[in-house]
Order: sequence, then C-alpha cells, then structure tokens
Amino acid sequence: MHELHLMMEVVKAVATKSAETGDAKLSAVRLKVSALSHLLTHDGVALQAAFVMAARGTKAEGASLEIIPVPGEAWCPLCHRDCTVTRAEEGCSACGGSVMAKSVEPEVVLHELVVRE
Repeated sequence: MHELHLMMEVVKAVATKSAETGDAKLSAVRLKVSALSHLLTHDGVALQAAFVMAARGTKAEGASLEIIPVPGEAWCPLCHRDCTVTRAEEGCSACGGSVMAKSVEPEVVLHELVVRE
C-alpha cells in the first residue's frame, strides 16, 4: 500500500501546517503535484481512500484531497536543454527525446488548507 505511506506523509505535513488554523475544521487539502511525479501515476480513487485512512483521528479527518497537477521542470540528455513538461510521458520540446526530472523542485507541495467557516 504505497499510497497509504504517501498519504501518511501528506497528513504529517497537514498537521504541521494546520497549527496555524487553530481549532478550525479543514474542508480540503490541496496539493500541487509536478507533472513528473510518480504520485500522478496512482489511481485517484486509491489515493482518496488512502488519504481518508491516513487522516482518521487527525485534523485532516473529513477533509477532501484535491490534487492540482503543475508543469514539471525537466532536462533532456539528448540535446542538453532544460524544458517544461505538462505530462510525465511528454518528450523534449526541442528534439522530442525522453526527459529526466530536474531535482531542484519538490514533486509534491502542500499548497493550501481550506477551512470550514
């Protein structure tokens, strides 16, 4: 259950960040995920179910998980250029070759916690 481990890490980050929200209940947890992240290769339903399990008994319990795909920074080993891709299977915009993710940015970022009013 790799998804559960991933979502447990997300819930840990939510716990740290949610200290700023006081006692407010969360309605949504929004993640920005790089187009090159393996997280996007997981089934969305399985990720949602894993999030629900990981969130039990935490401040994230009852919140929905929203994943916002964002372009990823990549490098092409064939033409030695940097490029931006919007899908993991996308090739280099200059030569069409396979690209590698650049490690300068995190794959997953806790973007926003939405609180209920």
